[in-house]
Amino acid sequence: MAENIRMDSHKLIYHPETVSRWLKGENIYPIEIEISPSGTCNHRCIFCAVDYIGYQPDFLKKATILRDVSHMAKNGLRSVICSGEGEPLLNKDMPEIANGIKTCGVDVAMSTNGVLFTADKIKECLGSFSWVRYSIASMEQNSYDKIQRGKAGDLEKVKENLIEAVRFKRDKGLETTLGVQCLLMPDNVGQLPDMAETLQKIGVDYLTIKPYSQHLHSKNRFEIDYEEMLDLEKQLKEYATDNFAIYFRASAMKKMHHDKCYKQCYGLPFMTHIDAKGNVWPCVAHIGNAQLCYGNINEQPFSQIWEGTKRQEVMEQLNQMDINKVCREACRLDEINKYLYELKHPGRHVNFI
Repeated sequence: MAENIRMDSHKLIYHPETVSRWLKGENIYPIEIEISPSGTCNHRCIFCAVDYIGYQPDFLKKATILRDVSHMAKNGLRSVICSGEGEPLLNKDMPEIANGIKTCGVDVAMSTNGVLFTADKIKECLGSFSWVRYSIASMEQNSYDKIQRGKAGDLEKVKENLIEAVRFKRDKGLETTLGVQCLLMPDNVGQLPDMAETLQKIGVDYLTIKPYSQHLHSKNRFEIDYEEMLDLEKQLKEYATDNFAIYFRASAMKKMHHDKCYKQCYGLPFMTHIDAKGNVWPCVAHIGNAQLCYGNINEQPFSQIWEGTKRQEVMEQLNQMDINKVCREACRLDEINKYLYELKHPGRHVNFI
C-alpha cells in the first residue's frame, strides 16, 4: 500500500525528545545528514542547483563516512541520505557505503538519476535502503534528453533498472520504498500524465511532482508561473491507486515568491550536509561559501567539527543574515522552521488545548 510519507510536511513531531533538548539550549546532533558520495555526475540537468561547483571528480571515502556515522549514531543520528552535488553511484563504493551505514543502525536512503542503478548494484544493496528516489524529468525521450542532458539511451536504461528494482523488491519481500521525483517545468508539463501511467504500470510506490527552486549561486535561471500548472494535479491523481501514490506539491508551489514568517533558520541543528570533498555545511544553499563551512571530515572527526567553535561562529553569522535573501524559496526546512518558530514563540492561550 502506498504510504503517506508527509512529503509536503515535516517529521520532527516524531522526535520530541531531541526537540525538547534543543528548546533547552543543548547542542544536539543531527537527526539526519545528507552526504555526497560523488562530486561528479553523468548528467547535466538544466535545473541543477549546484552547477556552479563544476562537477568535480571528488569522492567521499567509505572508511571516513562509516567512522563518523558510527559515532554520530550514538549521539542521535537516525538517517543518512546519499545524494548531494553528484550522482552517488559514480562512487564505486556506494553499495558498501549503504550497507555499512545500515550496519551502524542508521537508516539510509539514496537519490539517483537511476542510470547506474543496474541489476548487480540492486542485488548488492537495495535491501539496505529505506527508500530510493529516482530523479526523472520525463518518460518521453525528447523532453527527458532536453532536461537531463545525459547520454543516448539513458532513458531506456532507467526504465529497465526501475523494472528490475521493482521485481527484486517483490521477489525478496523488501520494504524499500521506490519513488520517482520530477521537477515540474514547461518542457515536461505535457508529458506528466503519461509518465504517471507508465510508473504505475512499472510498479513503483509513488511519483512526486515538485517546483523548481532557484539556488542563490546556480548559473541556471528560470521564471516559472506555477499558478498556471496547478490544474495538473487533478489529471495526475486519476492514476493514483492503493499501491501507487501521487504527491503533487501544490503547497510548495504556492509558497514561491512569498517571504518567510521566521527570521532565522531554526532547523539547521537537526540536519547538515557533507559534500564530496568532506566539507560540512549548514545546508546545500551555502555550499562553496568558505566562510560558512563548519569544517572538513578528512581533517577532523565530525564530532570535533560539530562541537567546535567554528560551527558556533557560522551559526551566529547565519542568524544575522536576512533569510529571505540568502535561502531558497520552498526550502525543504521551511515546514520544520514554521514548527520550531511556533515552539519558540507560543501564543497566549496555548494551555487551552
